[in-house]
Amino acid sequence: MSNEGITSAEKQIMYSNQKLSTGTTYLLFLFFGYSYGAFSQWGKQILFWITFGGFGIWAFILLFTLGGKVKEHNKKIAMRCGFDNEELVRYNLV
Repeated sequence: MSNEGITSAEKQIMYSNQKLSTGTTYLLFLFFGYSYGAFSQWGKQILFWITFGGFGIWAFILLFTLGGKVKEHNKKIAMRCGFDNEELVRYNLV
């Protein structure tokens, strides 16, 4: 998809519709063990469930790294929407 000619407001709407919420992702992780599915990594998600979160070790590590994974995922979405460096800084993605 070409982003030429798209206004800033249209980019913001595209980004808002696709981005992940850190709070929602943490809640889904804590109550259902759902995290990698939000990033469309279903193989890892199924493995996470089968191993009960890597017998707790994987889940413990993910508890501290999930926020960074959400931020990185949102940055990729913003780049696909055509955000420039100034907009990435404004949304705290850099």
